[in-house]
Amino acid sequence: MAIELSDETIDKLVDKLILRGNKFAAMESELKLRNTRVLLQNYQLLRNHLDVELPALEDDAPLSKKELNLYSLLGYRARSKEMMEFVNEVIDRYRVICEGGSPEQSRRFTVIQKLYLQLPTLTIKRIATYLNVDEKTVRRDEHAAVNELSIMLFGIDGLNDLSK
Repeated sequence: MAIELSDETIDKLVDKLILRGNKFAAMESELKLRNTRVLLQNYQLLRNHLDVELPALEDDAPLSKKELNLYSLLGYRARSKEMMEFVNEVIDRYRVICEGGSPEQSRRFTVIQKLYLQLPTLTIKRIATYLNVDEKTVRRDEHAAVNELSIMLFGIDGLNDLSK
């Protein structure tokens, strides 16, 4: 049983499918960019995660449930350490790029540094006052820096997300 559709109905269906596809691509892109922002928002917690001492395990004793859980924690710590080393390297390279670039690029790094990387972190309002710019400028700088860091962290996938 075939359904006949007019050209107008087909055009409407295609337009809706394209619109849905664009909305889905935008949502997917925002999630990946949000991951960079979430990483930055949790930067201090991740750094501190690596500083917490874990108890040593005895090599010759059979492993108890507690020790198996400790091995799991050691695995988490090892993965976190590798990731944070990578993130720190990317941030350091981003700093060098920004410091060697335009005043706007330099300001972008300052915004990210004061908003996420240094302790104590500052609010957007305090950063705007510090830089003698409008709060909207700070938000634009943060957005641009997160986009640039996403490309540096995720490579071509980060760039593809921005182009959607």
